Amino acid sequence: MLDIAKFLDQTNLKQDASESDIIKLVEEQRKYNFRSLCIAPSFLQVARKNLQNIYLSTVIAFPNGYATTESKIFETKDAIKNGANDLDIVSNIGRIKMRDYEYLSKEVNCLREACKDHVIKFIIETSFLNKEDIYFITNILVEEGADFVKTSTGFTKSGANLEDIKFIKENFGEKIKIKASGGISDYKTAIKFISAGADVIGTSHGLDIINYKEN
Repeated sequence: MLDIAKFLDQTNLKQDASESDIIKLVEEQRKYNFRSLCIAPSFLQVARKNLQNIYLSTVIAFPNGYATTESKIFETKDAIKNGANDLDIVSNIGRIKMRDYEYLSKEVNCLREACKDHVIKFIIETSFLNKEDIYFITNILVEEGADFVKTSTGFTKSGANLEDIKFIKENFGEKIKIKASGGISDYKTAIKFISAGADVIGTSHGLDIINYKEN
């Protein structure tokens, strides 16, 4: 049977999350061994202190993505210093819609250089994009060496869409990994996204997904 925990980035990015919420998440990680915990940058040291060998993801320029490239580089380096393994960076959605190839390729390249030894994912907020936009930005991510394209922040009107996952997989195959996130809250939905080509699922409902599997 599929060990679905290995696909899950168990997430708490709530604005009102407290230190006790993060410690609770760490205790869940001790028991279930999710792929990673995805938490706000300000809580990285808290999680690392409570479980030294924990694998941590965090978010950069979250959730809007329109910070300058220089600001994103600073956030990225600071997050690495504080214990992040994965960086989930929000892309500049306006620049994607403008098809600003030069700006976006330079930004991805600079961020790739800033974290050479870490996994880098770019959130493209697919709910704002058409298929041509998705192809445009994913192609840049492939060219500049990003590890993952990630669908959503989970903070907009809609999250991951199965058809978008299939579209990316059909057009880019194994050239880039896919993280599906936003609105994936149960086991059956998670399996559908994995079957469609998602390599990782971002969710705040990891326990619900795991417990369904165990029943």
